[in-house]
Amino acid sequence: GEIFFLDTPAGTGKTFLTKLILAEIRRTQGIALAVASSGIAATLLPGGRTTHSTFKLPLDLAKTNTPICNISNSSEQAEVFRRCKLIVWDECTMAHRGALEALDRSLRDIKDSTVPMGGITLLLLGDFRQTLPVIPKGNTAGTVRACLKSSALWPLVKTIKLHTNMRAHMRGDVASAEFSHTLLALGEAKTPCDEKGNITIDSLCTIVDTPSDLTDAVFPDLQANYHNMDWIGQRAILAPKNTTVNHIDDQMLKIILGDDYIYKSIDTTPDPEDVINYPIEVLNSLEPPGLPPHILKLKVGAPIILIRNLVLPKQCNSTRLIVKSLSPNLIEATIITGCGRGNIVLIPRMHLFPSAADLPFTFR
Repeated sequence: GEIFFLDTPAGTGKTFLTKLILAEIRRTQGIALAVASSGIAATLLPGGRTTHSTFKLPLDLAKTNTPICNISNSSEQAEVFRRCKLIVWDECTMAHRGALEALDRSLRDIKDSTVPMGGITLLLLGDFRQTLPVIPKGNTAGTVRACLKSSALWPLVKTIKLHTNMRAHMRGDVASAEFSHTLLALGEAKTPCDEKGNITIDSLCTIVDTPSDLTDAVFPDLQANYHNMDWIGQRAILAPKNTTVNHIDDQMLKIILGDDYIYKSIDTTPDPEDVINYPIEVLNSLEPPGLPPHILKLKVGAPIILIRNLVLPKQCNSTRLIVKSLSPNLIEATIITGCGRGNIVLIPRMHLFPSAADLPFTFR
């Protein structure tokens, strides 16, 4: 049992190779666990689940000095780990180093072993040029400390690299190959920069002047195409701040035909004493990460995205849908991405608790 890291830039065939390795072990009745740091990545793996679901990791790894997995030695899950031959962990570069260390401690305890990971072979997959662990209100030093490469286990990891962009190679797409090389050079800090350290990104993207120009470029003629699942599913706009997202959403909703349907959250505090200190107006004004705004405005035909894992694998975090009908306590929508594409699902009103909010009180 050893620890390997497969360095896999986008398009190099990571998913195909992973499925091949899992199939080979399972073909001989061996147990191979497939996990990923995000729900949407887990749906791409056969039998894939999220790391937190499989390993029972603590929710806030950054605040725990010596995290461990919440798995009892006498449980059925512990028995699965005892018989396991391989663990494949996709998008590991997004994970906090505490997750890897917690898994190591727990597997050593479950298998009563002193070797790393209890002797189970661990295959890590990812790309450090992409998203690293997100530390709320953190800085560069905090991100580096949380990275897997800062773990005491990293010197034990053997690195393997995939170099050829198979997506561009198989299609013979010269433009895609050039784009992947440019993007790779940017991630490896090989792109030329000026005396101030700035780089030119004209070859990687199209620069626009206003948010309106951006929506027109990404969603041209939205009013005529928003019912087309294929068309909507191929385009999206990402923004670093919720205020920008809300502004763009308002612009796009005005283009879509039909009346607005407004949902308002019912914010409460479990502690009766907090009711006096934090009135309902204060709770309504908060926008913690992972929760929708107090006033959620939707229309039939509008694209939406899940921010919770509801029913895996079809309704996981980051699954995109199109609204089919709206009711006071229910949203009917059609899935347009992932393995559930084309399925019609019902999303009910539910209780949500902010898990990563830095607040002096709790509320739902």
